[in-house]
Amino acid sequence: MMDSLLFSKPFTFLACPPIAELKEAIDALNTLPGHSRWLKEENAIRREHVPAFVEQSRQALEALVPGRSFMVDSLADRIRHTPRVLQALREYGPEVAAAAHSYFYWRYSADVLGRAQGIPRSALERQFGRVAARDGSHKIIWGCPCCDHPARYQVDGLLANQRPARQGGFALECDHCGHQERVYAGFLHYGRLQCQCAACRSYVGVLAYDMARAARKLAENLDKYAWSQAAETLAEIQEYKDEFLQMLQRRASPSRNAISFALEVASGRHQSMPAILASLDPGLKGCMEKNPRAWALLCELLREGVVDNEYLIYEEADRERVALQLSLLDEPSSQTEGLPQKNLETLLQGYQPASRESFVAWLKASMQLKIFTGKFCTAVEVTWKPNAQRCEIVAGSQVEHAQPLAHDAAARSATSFVPHLKHLPHTDAEIEAVTLLRSLGYIVVDPAVIEAHGYAKLEESTPLNK
Repeated sequence: MMDSLLFSKPFTFLACPPIAELKEAIDALNTLPGHSRWLKEENAIRREHVPAFVEQSRQALEALVPGRSFMVDSLADRIRHTPRVLQALREYGPEVAAAAHSYFYWRYSADVLGRAQGIPRSALERQFGRVAARDGSHKIIWGCPCCDHPARYQVDGLLANQRPARQGGFALECDHCGHQERVYAGFLHYGRLQCQCAACRSYVGVLAYDMARAARKLAENLDKYAWSQAAETLAEIQEYKDEFLQMLQRRASPSRNAISFALEVASGRHQSMPAILASLDPGLKGCMEKNPRAWALLCELLREGVVDNEYLIYEEADRERVALQLSLLDEPSSQTEGLPQKNLETLLQGYQPASRESFVAWLKASMQLKIFTGKFCTAVEVTWKPNAQRCEIVAGSQVEHAQPLAHDAAARSATSFVPHLKHLPHTDAEIEAVTLLRSLGYIVVDPAVIEAHGYAKLEESTPLNK
């Protein structure tokens, strides 16, 4: 029995007014003073401090296992190229491996030496895992970005500003003004919300006043926006069903994806809808939930009639609020039971601009609900299942059309007759592209048809002729 698939249309709140204005203001929280200065001064850090970091790491490694640093040096080329984990780096336990990681990072990594000379972070992660290099092992005294007095920095890695995905990290504490900051793996923890120094408190206070009007409008529009997404989902479904009826009247040919789906259903190789969809689009394997590509594919198959669906929608008087709740609370967790509802109440109540604590609580609730970044499902339960009758018709028509083509191809091969091509022969690049698309399931064509259109050079082992 073929399983049905419960899948509602994914959407984001990014088009809900005035979320763009709020998101821009929240993104400004990422530009912490120390973070900006660290990126600006990375070259100075490499020049002035990295040599000391290398020596400190080497001494720490040698103190644990004498001669270990020379062994690490000898493995540099192998670490760069080997896809395997070198057990020689871990045979002395996690403490020695962490020390070796620290030495290798500051001595050879691309963060420090640059892409042209250094070893990529991915190669280090393959050997040592996704861990910071000796957390807190290197300390420097440097100016505080808020008051310019000496502050204590704890350095675990550079932010690698030559790459979009910044990694590494540092932490600082200033005894003079109280500024605190911590940046790791590109995630900034919204440090200004937690820092109690005068500069950060002032910044957050000004931001609260600037965002108050937009936050109030967001709360007013969230309910209606969530409901409009649900209503539009129903309209979209009905539109595709109407298109299928029109296609039947025109006796139009089914699409390639529809043919592939029908053949997969008829073959019985897959026992669930997600497995069939993943066979059509390998990119959907293991990531069906809240995936717009899955929705687009399902809608195409609905328009072609090879799938059918049923849907349920909440239509009570308070349907707008319910649509919002269903969208936001679709991932209940025993560890956070009651927390999403509390966050939603905080979000819709808004905050008092004069109260910094009220603004921080509102902002944290918004971030925990992922209003500004997450994908959500519309408040419509859509159950998809194959249309067995339509799949049987489509699959049967393909079998009927395939048989004479195969016969013609055999006769043509026996007489060595090649029809005159009215177009130029296809280039190797075009053949390679067709082969790739066929192997991914996007093109389903009988090999005889391919040969008739000039693809005779394809070898028997290619996916096109399987």
